Amino acid sequence: MADLAHSPVGAPKPAATDEMVEFGVAATSQWRRVLRRFLRHKLAVCSLVVLVILVLASFLGGSLIAYRYDELTKDFSSAPSLRHWFGTDTIGHDTFAQVLRGARRSLIVALLVAVLSTSVGALIGVLAGYYRGIVDLALMRLTDLFLTIPSFVVLLVVSARYRGESGNWLALSLVIAGFFWMQLARVVRGIFLSLREREFVEAARALGATDRRIILRHLLPNSLGPIIVNATLLVGAAIVTETALSFLGFGIAPPDTSLGRLVAEGAVASRTRWWLFYMPGLYLVLISLCINFVGDGLRDAIDPQQNRVRA
Repeated sequence: MADLAHSPVGAPKPAATDEMVEFGVAATSQWRRVLRRFLRHKLAVCSLVVLVILVLASFLGGSLIAYRYDELTKDFSSAPSLRHWFGTDTIGHDTFAQVLRGARRSLIVALLVAVLSTSVGALIGVLAGYYRGIVDLALMRLTDLFLTIPSFVVLLVVSARYRGESGNWLALSLVIAGFFWMQLARVVRGIFLSLREREFVEAARALGATDRRIILRHLLPNSLGPIIVNATLLVGAAIVTETALSFLGFGIAPPDTSLGRLVAEGAVASRTRWWLFYMPGLYLVLISLCINFVGDGLRDAIDPQQNRVRA
């Protein structure tokens, strides 16, 4: 039964027997084994805890602290203290409140990019890998075309078009997502090309299953691992990209702010008022590192090459 425990989760089930019941239990426990392997990855677990704390602070902390991110206090260029944990800038903004606001905006952009690019990449990979032929040829040539476009140059041009507008973060998210889906499309296509020839797919076709059912019930569940890992890593990549654009002055427009904009503004005064640069920079580095470590842990836990390891 060891081999049955690692059969594809989408395989059609014949008449129920004691052996098949055992198989069903083993299949339903697949994600439990993934969870146990992830929990053994200490660095990933610690990173996940820290990431949850940082995300909760970014989205909920602004309503719990004494100052708003756009509020002017009477303390100018104040160093970090019990009154202002991250100090204040030259006109009296509380840096901690601004860092929380900036992290919230950066995370919203990153999550939107991850959702959109993962959805587009997975859809194109599914269609190309399952239907093959002219569909595969057309979609892969489209993917190659996007890979040849200098994405950062396009991002700079589009960001310059919406520069200074209050809602430019949405346009920025859409453009970044437009250049982050290609790698996932290739990965999902390769997985579907391999899985569509497996015995359980042939059995599903013989039983009269439609293409939609085969894709959604049998193939897609077996592709969730790489898709989840890719989405996790895209969050970190999107944060770094938004930070780079904001650092160059093409990111989030004031009066709103982001971590990249705070780092860019604090770089000018980093020698005299170090907290304006290092505090948002440290927050940014922690978020990016935690996301990447969590992604590494998920990749190791879901990696099918580790399925033979006794959990």
